[in-house]
Amino acid sequence: MKLNFKVFLFVQYFSLGIWGPYLPVYLHDKQFSEWQIGLLLGTMPIVMMISQPVWSYLSDILRTRRSLLVISCLSSAIAWIALGLANQFLYVFLWTSLFSALWTPVNPVSTAILLETLEETGEAEKYSLVRLWGSIGFAVASFLIGWLFLEQISAYLAWFTGGTYFILGGLSLLLPEKRGPLVGQTLKGRQILAGNPRLVIYLIASIFIGATLGIYNNYQALFLQFLDAEAWLLGLTVSLQAIAEVPLMLLVPLALKRFSAQAIILAGAVLLPLRWALYFFIQRPEWVAPSQLIHGLAIVSFYVVGVSYIDHLISPDWRATGQGLYGTALHGIGSALGLYLAGLALAWFDIRSVWGLSFILGVIGLGLLLFAFRRKGRGEENEVKTTGVHMQDIEV
Repeated sequence: MKLNFKVFLFVQYFSLGIWGPYLPVYLHDKQFSEWQIGLLLGTMPIVMMISQPVWSYLSDILRTRRSLLVISCLSSAIAWIALGLANQFLYVFLWTSLFSALWTPVNPVSTAILLETLEETGEAEKYSLVRLWGSIGFAVASFLIGWLFLEQISAYLAWFTGGTYFILGGLSLLLPEKRGPLVGQTLKGRQILAGNPRLVIYLIASIFIGATLGIYNNYQALFLQFLDAEAWLLGLTVSLQAIAEVPLMLLVPLALKRFSAQAIILAGAVLLPLRWALYFFIQRPEWVAPSQLIHGLAIVSFYVVGVSYIDHLISPDWRATGQGLYGTALHGIGSALGLYLAGLALAWFDIRSVWGLSFILGVIGLGLLLFAFRRKGRGEENEVKTTGVHMQDIEV
């Protein structure tokens, strides 16, 4: 069963590696103006912010996680095929918005299925060992696209992405599904955040952290082009961020035995502003690649340890909803905020200004995390599924 998840995650993040770093370049090659590209990129996380909690909530209420996952993947594939056929801005706007609404449940719902399966088999601490296959998929795709197809990206990107999502829809059928609606849980679902200040503040902090990650995901390739990086170097640099994640994910189970979950998350929150400061001063493209090593620890902190941290703060019956809220804060509200502010910074100054902005947002997120981890919240006495210890054992 774990093999099915490894293959699924590889393909899931392979698809993200195709379009995630290169969508701005694709839109630029389509001859759209800067304000049109900004509108398209800024709208996507807003649509995601609205749709992701709804999808995740429905998956918990109806207990049809796998079915919703299949629908999401196949409809996302159709949206990308339509996007590949569209040339006018209005149609591109409609299809990118529709894709954003359809794609959002893939990560939280698949994560909920994986966490539930690992918990049932007594292997919750091995989440990072399965998740690392997603990083490998992202690294392979982002390198190949940057190296081989960057010059013809407008001709291939939509078709490659659509085909990958069709494959992902088929792989979704291999994942386990528990059917049967939850009875009498609707009111409780609305009260996930009530009386849990630690979770609320952590989600607010994730908005600012996510703002910097949203800026990075959408502006890194353009920044490298600004530095006149060759195509192979651009692809290698983008892929290195995921390559650096793999050995770190292998070490997560060991790290969680020696350090608290909060300490690992805070380490990532400290390193991110340092990275944005380095980007601000870098003058040559070859110096961007070494900084990707910093990104590896930050991603593991928020995409692996952070996911597990959210999971033990809420009831297992609502883990997809919890992951949806986390994704909404990190990738929805956060990305929308970051892209909007970065667009203004780029219009008023230059590409380097977006990294100065990222530094400020990252410091704010770090401060909120420090505050969150000093708060008392629901689940403090519950066992942490990722480490086998209690909440009082992972205090900072």
